[in-house]
Amino acid sequence: MTLSELLTKRETDWRALEEQIAKRSRPLAKREPEDVAKFASLYRAVCGDLALAESYQFPPATIQYLNNLVGRANKCLYRRRNFSWRGLWETFFYDAPRWIVSDPTFWVAMILFWVPFLVCDYKCRYDVDFAEKVVGSGTLATMEAMYDRALDADPLDRVPAVGWYASHNGGIGFKCFALGAAGCLPGIFLLLSNSVMLGCVFGYMQSGAIKPETAQHFLEFTAAHGPFELTAIALSAAAGLRVGFGVIWTQGYRRVDSIRRAAIQATPTIVAAFALFCAAASIEALVSPNRLEYLTILFNVDSATIKSAIQLVASALLVFYFGVLGGGALVRNRFFVR
Repeated sequence: MTLSELLTKRETDWRALEEQIAKRSRPLAKREPEDVAKFASLYRAVCGDLALAESYQFPPATIQYLNNLVGRANKCLYRRRNFSWRGLWETFFYDAPRWIVSDPTFWVAMILFWVPFLVCDYKCRYDVDFAEKVVGSGTLATMEAMYDRALDADPLDRVPAVGWYASHNGGIGFKCFALGAAGCLPGIFLLLSNSVMLGCVFGYMQSGAIKPETAQHFLEFTAAHGPFELTAIALSAAAGLRVGFGVIWTQGYRRVDSIRRAAIQATPTIVAAFALFCAAASIEALVSPNRLEYLTILFNVDSATIKSAIQLVASALLVFYFGVLGGGALVRNRFFVR
Protein backbone atom coordinates (compact mmCIF):
# COMPACT_ATOMS: atom_id res chain seq x y z
CA MET A 1 0.00 0.00 0.00
CA THR A 2 1.42 3.34 -1.05
CA LEU A 3 1.53 6.39 1.21
CA SER A 4 -1.22 8.13 -0.74
CA GLU A 5 -3.49 5.07 -0.47
CA LEU A 6 -2.91 4.89 3.28
CA LEU A 7 -3.72 8.57 3.72
CA THR A 8 -6.87 8.23 1.63
CA LYS A 9 -8.03 5.22 3.64
CA ARG A 10 -7.48 6.90 7.04
CA GLU A 11 -8.89 10.27 5.98
CA THR A 12 -12.46 9.02 6.59
CA ASP A 13 -11.79 8.59 10.31
CA TRP A 14 -10.13 11.98 10.50
CA ARG A 15 -13.17 13.66 9.01
CA ALA A 16 -15.45 11.70 11.33
CA LEU A 17 -13.47 12.87 14.37
CA GLU A 18 -13.71 16.47 13.16
CA GLU A 19 -17.49 16.10 12.99
CA GLN A 20 -17.52 14.81 16.58
CA ILE A 21 -15.41 17.76 17.73
CA ALA A 22 -17.86 20.12 16.04
CA LYS A 23 -20.50 18.93 18.48
CA ARG A 24 -18.63 20.45 21.43
CA SER A 25 -21.52 22.79 22.08
CA ARG A 26 -23.20 19.77 23.64
CA PRO A 27 -21.17 18.48 26.63
CA LEU A 28 -19.69 15.08 25.97
CA ALA A 29 -21.02 13.66 29.23
CA LYS A 30 -24.56 14.49 28.11
CA ARG A 31 -24.32 12.61 24.81
CA GLU A 32 -25.58 9.11 24.21
CA PRO A 33 -23.20 6.31 25.28
CA GLU A 34 -22.83 5.23 21.64
CA ASP A 35 -21.55 8.70 20.68
CA VAL A 36 -19.05 8.73 23.53
CA ALA A 37 -17.77 5.26 22.60
CA LYS A 38 -17.46 6.28 18.95
CA PHE A 39 -15.60 9.46 19.87
CA ALA A 40 -13.16 7.54 22.08
CA SER A 41 -12.56 4.95 19.34
CA LEU A 42 -11.86 7.61 16.72
CA TYR A 43 -9.60 9.48 19.14
CA ARG A 44 -7.47 6.38 19.79
CA ALA A 45 -7.27 5.61 16.07
CA VAL A 46 -6.09 9.13 15.17
CA CYS A 47 -3.51 9.04 17.99
CA GLY A 48 -2.16 5.87 16.40
CA ASP A 49 -2.12 7.58 12.99
CA LEU A 50 -0.13 10.47 14.45
CA ALA A 51 2.45 8.11 15.93
CA LEU A 52 2.68 6.25 12.62
CA ALA A 53 3.01 9.49 10.68
CA GLU A 54 5.90 10.68 12.84
CA SER A 55 7.66 7.31 12.65
CA TYR A 56 7.45 7.00 8.86
CA GLN A 57 8.07 10.68 8.21
CA PHE A 58 4.77 11.59 6.58
CA PRO A 59 4.58 15.01 4.91
CA PRO A 60 4.98 17.83 7.49
CA ALA A 61 1.56 19.22 6.61
CA THR A 62 -0.10 15.87 7.41
CA ILE A 63 1.75 15.55 10.72
CA GLN A 64 0.78 19.10 11.69
CA TYR A 65 -2.86 18.44 10.77
CA LEU A 66 -2.98 15.22 12.82
CA ASN A 67 -1.23 16.87 15.76
CA ASN A 68 -3.78 19.69 15.74
CA LEU A 69 -6.66 17.23 15.42
CA VAL A 70 -5.45 15.13 18.37
CA GLY A 71 -5.02 18.25 20.50
CA ARG A 72 -8.53 19.47 19.76
CA ALA A 73 -9.99 16.04 20.47
CA ASN A 74 -8.07 15.82 23.74
CA LYS A 75 -9.48 19.15 24.92
CA CYS A 76 -12.96 18.01 23.97
CA LEU A 77 -12.63 14.71 25.81
CA TYR A 78 -10.89 15.97 28.95
CA ARG A 79 -11.95 19.59 29.04
CA ARG A 80 -12.53 21.25 32.38
CA ARG A 81 -16.14 21.73 33.32
CA ASN A 82 -17.32 25.03 34.69
CA PHE A 83 -19.25 25.08 37.94
CA SER A 84 -23.01 25.27 37.53
CA TRP A 85 -25.81 25.24 40.06
CA ARG A 86 -27.81 23.06 37.73
CA GLY A 87 -25.03 20.46 37.67
CA LEU A 88 -24.79 20.56 41.45
CA TRP A 89 -28.57 20.13 41.74
CA GLU A 90 -28.51 17.13 39.38
CA THR A 91 -25.67 15.54 41.33
CA PHE A 92 -27.36 15.81 44.72
CA PHE A 93 -30.94 15.12 43.70
CA TYR A 94 -30.59 12.74 40.77
CA ASP A 95 -27.20 11.03 40.64
CA ALA A 96 -26.46 10.66 44.38
CA PRO A 97 -29.74 8.96 45.48
CA ARG A 98 -29.58 6.67 42.44
CA TRP A 99 -26.00 5.66 43.23
CA ILE A 100 -26.82 5.05 46.90
CA VAL A 101 -29.95 2.98 46.28
CA SER A 102 -28.28 0.91 43.54
CA ASP A 103 -25.55 -0.20 45.97
CA PRO A 104 -26.44 -3.56 47.60
CA THR A 105 -24.64 -2.54 50.80
CA PHE A 106 -27.27 0.17 51.30
CA TRP A 107 -30.00 -2.46 51.50
CA VAL A 108 -27.87 -4.79 53.63
CA ALA A 109 -27.20 -2.04 56.18
CA MET A 110 -30.83 -0.89 56.24
CA ILE A 111 -32.11 -4.42 56.86
CA LEU A 112 -29.45 -5.21 59.47
CA PHE A 113 -30.30 -2.03 61.38
CA TRP A 114 -34.06 -1.54 61.11
CA VAL A 115 -35.24 -5.16 61.43
CA PRO A 116 -33.49 -5.88 64.79
CA PHE A 117 -34.39 -2.38 65.99
CA LEU A 118 -38.12 -2.86 65.36
CA VAL A 119 -38.13 -6.41 66.73
CA CYS A 120 -36.39 -5.38 69.96
CA ASP A 121 -38.59 -2.30 70.27
CA TYR A 122 -41.73 -4.42 70.09
CA LYS A 123 -40.44 -7.17 72.40
CA CYS A 124 -39.19 -4.84 75.14
CA ARG A 125 -42.53 -3.06 75.37
CA TYR A 126 -43.96 -6.26 76.84
CA ASP A 127 -40.85 -7.99 78.22
CA VAL A 128 -38.94 -5.68 80.57
CA ASP A 129 -36.63 -8.49 81.71
CA PHE A 130 -35.29 -8.89 78.18
CA ALA A 131 -34.39 -5.19 78.04
CA GLU A 132 -32.59 -5.42 81.40
CA LYS A 133 -30.58 -8.43 80.22
CA VAL A 134 -29.51 -6.75 77.00
CA VAL A 135 -28.98 -3.14 78.08
CA GLY A 136 -28.47 -3.48 81.82
CA SER A 137 -30.64 -2.24 84.66
CA GLY A 138 -28.22 0.60 85.49
CA THR A 139 -28.37 2.06 81.98
CA LEU A 140 -32.15 1.80 81.89
CA ALA A 141 -32.43 3.51 85.28
CA THR A 142 -30.23 6.34 84.00
CA MET A 143 -32.41 6.73 80.91
CA GLU A 144 -35.53 6.80 83.07
CA ALA A 145 -34.07 9.50 85.33
CA MET A 146 -33.06 11.64 82.32
CA TYR A 147 -36.65 11.95 81.11
CA ASP A 148 -38.41 12.08 84.45
CA ARG A 149 -38.76 15.87 84.22
CA ALA A 150 -40.60 17.85 81.57
CA LEU A 151 -38.57 19.28 78.72
CA ASP A 152 -37.81 22.98 79.14
CA ALA A 153 -34.66 24.41 77.56
CA ASP A 154 -33.81 27.81 76.11
CA PRO A 155 -32.85 27.50 72.40
CA LEU A 156 -30.09 30.09 72.78
CA ASP A 157 -28.52 28.13 75.61
CA ARG A 158 -28.57 25.00 73.47
CA VAL A 159 -26.65 26.37 70.46
CA PRO A 160 -23.25 25.00 71.64
CA ALA A 161 -24.88 21.58 72.02
CA VAL A 162 -25.23 21.32 68.23
CA GLY A 163 -21.52 20.66 67.94
CA TRP A 164 -21.55 18.18 70.81
CA TYR A 165 -24.41 16.15 69.34
CA ALA A 166 -22.82 16.21 65.88
CA SER A 167 -19.53 14.99 67.36
CA HIS A 168 -21.13 12.33 69.54
CA ASN A 169 -23.53 10.90 66.97
CA GLY A 170 -21.00 11.31 64.17
CA GLY A 171 -18.55 9.34 66.29
CA ILE A 172 -20.95 6.39 66.33
CA GLY A 173 -21.30 6.65 62.57
CA PHE A 174 -17.52 6.87 62.12
CA LYS A 175 -17.01 3.71 64.17
CA CYS A 176 -19.56 1.87 62.03
CA PHE A 177 -17.81 3.10 58.89
CA ALA A 178 -14.28 2.36 60.08
CA LEU A 179 -15.04 -1.13 61.36
CA GLY A 180 -16.99 -1.95 58.21
CA ALA A 181 -14.09 -0.77 56.06
CA ALA A 182 -11.74 -2.91 58.15
CA GLY A 183 -13.30 -6.12 56.88
CA CYS A 184 -17.11 -6.01 56.99
CA LEU A 185 -17.73 -8.34 59.95
CA PRO A 186 -16.65 -5.89 62.71
CA GLY A 187 -18.85 -3.21 61.14
CA ILE A 188 -21.81 -5.59 60.88
CA PHE A 189 -21.37 -6.57 64.54
CA LEU A 190 -21.28 -2.92 65.68
CA LEU A 191 -24.30 -2.04 63.53
CA LEU A 192 -26.30 -4.93 64.99
CA SER A 193 -25.16 -4.00 68.50
CA ASN A 194 -26.36 -0.40 68.10
CA SER A 195 -29.61 -1.58 66.54
CA VAL A 196 -30.41 -4.00 69.35
CA MET A 197 -29.41 -1.59 72.12
CA LEU A 198 -31.41 1.31 70.70
CA GLY A 199 -34.40 -0.92 69.98
CA CYS A 200 -34.40 -2.21 73.55
CA VAL A 201 -34.16 1.31 74.99
CA PHE A 202 -37.02 2.59 72.83
CA GLY A 203 -39.16 -0.42 73.73
CA TYR A 204 -38.42 -0.21 77.45
CA MET A 205 -39.18 3.52 77.60
CA GLN A 206 -42.65 2.75 76.20
CA SER A 207 -43.32 -0.25 78.46
CA GLY A 208 -45.62 -0.52 81.44
CA ALA A 209 -42.61 -0.29 83.78
CA ILE A 210 -42.23 3.42 82.94
CA LYS A 211 -44.46 6.18 84.23
CA PRO A 212 -46.68 7.55 81.43
CA GLU A 213 -45.32 11.09 81.77
CA THR A 214 -41.71 9.80 81.57
CA ALA A 215 -42.50 7.83 78.44
CA GLN A 216 -44.17 10.90 76.97
CA HIS A 217 -41.09 13.04 77.66
CA PHE A 218 -38.84 10.44 76.02
CA LEU A 219 -40.98 10.15 72.89
CA GLU A 220 -41.29 13.91 72.62
CA PHE A 221 -37.52 14.34 72.82
CA THR A 222 -36.63 11.62 70.30
CA ALA A 223 -39.44 12.12 67.79
CA ALA A 224 -38.11 15.04 65.73
CA HIS A 225 -34.48 14.04 65.22
CA GLY A 226 -34.85 10.26 65.39
CA PRO A 227 -35.44 9.49 61.66
CA PHE A 228 -32.39 11.45 60.51
CA GLU A 229 -30.06 10.19 63.24
CA LEU A 230 -30.93 6.50 62.99
CA THR A 231 -30.83 6.51 59.19
CA ALA A 232 -27.42 8.24 59.27
CA ILE A 233 -26.02 5.42 61.43
CA ALA A 234 -27.22 2.83 58.91
CA LEU A 235 -25.78 4.86 56.00
CA SER A 236 -22.40 5.11 57.74
CA ALA A 237 -22.33 1.35 58.09
CA ALA A 238 -23.34 0.94 54.43
CA ALA A 239 -20.42 3.12 53.30
CA GLY A 240 -18.04 1.13 55.49
CA LEU A 241 -19.33 -2.16 54.11
CA ARG A 242 -18.80 -0.90 50.56
CA VAL A 243 -15.12 -0.23 51.31
CA GLY A 244 -14.86 -3.47 53.27
CA PHE A 245 -16.11 -5.49 50.33
CA GLY A 246 -13.51 -3.71 48.20
CA VAL A 247 -10.82 -5.00 50.58
CA ILE A 248 -12.10 -8.59 50.48
CA TRP A 249 -13.46 -8.93 46.95
CA THR A 250 -11.16 -7.20 44.48
CA GLN A 251 -12.97 -8.35 41.27
CA GLY A 252 -9.62 -8.79 39.52
CA TYR A 253 -8.25 -5.35 40.45
CA ARG A 254 -5.14 -4.82 42.51
CA ARG A 255 -6.18 -4.52 46.14
CA VAL A 256 -5.17 -0.85 46.32
CA ASP A 257 -7.14 -0.08 43.17
CA SER A 258 -10.12 -2.05 44.47
CA ILE A 259 -10.13 -0.07 47.72
CA ARG A 260 -9.83 3.22 45.84
CA ARG A 261 -12.70 2.22 43.55
CA ALA A 262 -14.87 1.20 46.52
CA ALA A 263 -14.09 4.47 48.33
CA ILE A 264 -15.32 6.45 45.32
CA GLN A 265 -18.50 4.36 45.22
CA ALA A 266 -19.04 4.94 48.96
CA THR A 267 -18.63 8.73 48.74
CA PRO A 268 -22.31 9.60 48.03
CA THR A 269 -23.42 7.40 50.94
CA ILE A 270 -21.02 8.89 53.48
CA VAL A 271 -21.87 12.44 52.33
CA ALA A 272 -25.57 11.68 52.82
CA ALA A 273 -24.82 10.27 56.29
CA PHE A 274 -22.83 13.40 57.19
CA ALA A 275 -25.68 15.66 56.07
CA LEU A 276 -28.21 13.67 58.11
CA PHE A 277 -25.98 13.71 61.21
CA CYS A 278 -25.70 17.52 60.97
CA ALA A 279 -29.45 17.91 60.49
CA ALA A 280 -30.20 15.56 63.38
CA ALA A 281 -27.74 17.36 65.69
CA SER A 282 -29.34 20.73 64.94
CA ILE A 283 -32.83 19.41 65.63
CA GLU A 284 -31.75 17.49 68.73
CA ALA A 285 -30.10 20.54 70.26
CA LEU A 286 -32.50 23.30 69.26
CA VAL A 287 -35.90 21.65 68.86
CA SER A 288 -36.17 18.36 70.74
CA PRO A 289 -35.65 19.65 74.33
CA ASN A 290 -37.72 22.83 73.91
CA ARG A 291 -41.38 23.62 74.49
CA LEU A 292 -41.64 25.57 71.22
CA GLU A 293 -43.94 28.07 72.89
CA TYR A 294 -44.31 30.36 69.87
CA LEU A 295 -45.36 27.48 67.62
CA THR A 296 -47.71 26.00 70.20
CA ILE A 297 -49.48 29.36 70.50
CA LEU A 298 -49.53 29.88 66.74
CA PHE A 299 -50.99 26.46 65.90
CA ASN A 300 -52.85 25.95 69.18
CA VAL A 301 -51.32 22.49 69.80
CA ASP A 302 -48.83 21.11 72.31
CA SER A 303 -45.11 20.73 71.60
CA ALA A 304 -45.34 16.94 71.35
CA THR A 305 -47.73 17.26 68.41
CA ILE A 306 -45.39 19.67 66.64
CA LYS A 307 -42.44 17.34 67.11
CA SER A 308 -44.49 14.41 65.86
CA ALA A 309 -45.27 16.47 62.77
CA ILE A 310 -41.55 17.14 62.31
CA GLN A 311 -40.95 13.40 62.61
CA LEU A 312 -43.48 12.71 59.84
CA VAL A 313 -41.93 15.36 57.60
CA ALA A 314 -38.42 13.99 58.21
CA SER A 315 -39.56 10.44 57.47
CA ALA A 316 -41.35 11.61 54.31
CA LEU A 317 -38.21 13.41 53.12
CA LEU A 318 -36.14 10.25 53.60
CA VAL A 319 -38.67 8.16 51.70
CA PHE A 320 -38.83 10.76 48.94
CA TYR A 321 -35.04 11.06 48.60
CA PHE A 322 -34.15 7.37 48.66
CA GLY A 323 -37.41 5.86 47.48
CA VAL A 324 -38.71 8.31 44.88
CA LEU A 325 -35.56 10.07 43.67
CA GLY A 326 -33.26 7.06 44.03
CA GLY A 327 -35.58 4.14 43.36
CA GLY A 328 -37.58 6.06 40.77
CA ALA A 329 -34.42 6.84 38.77
CA LEU A 330 -33.45 3.16 38.81
CA VAL A 331 -36.88 2.13 37.57
CA ARG A 332 -36.80 4.72 34.79
CA ASN A 333 -33.34 3.66 33.68
CA ARG A 334 -34.25 -0.02 33.84
CA PHE A 335 -37.58 -0.03 32.04
CA PHE A 336 -37.93 3.21 30.08
CA VAL A 337 -34.44 4.17 28.91
CA ARG A 338 -33.27 2.34 25.80
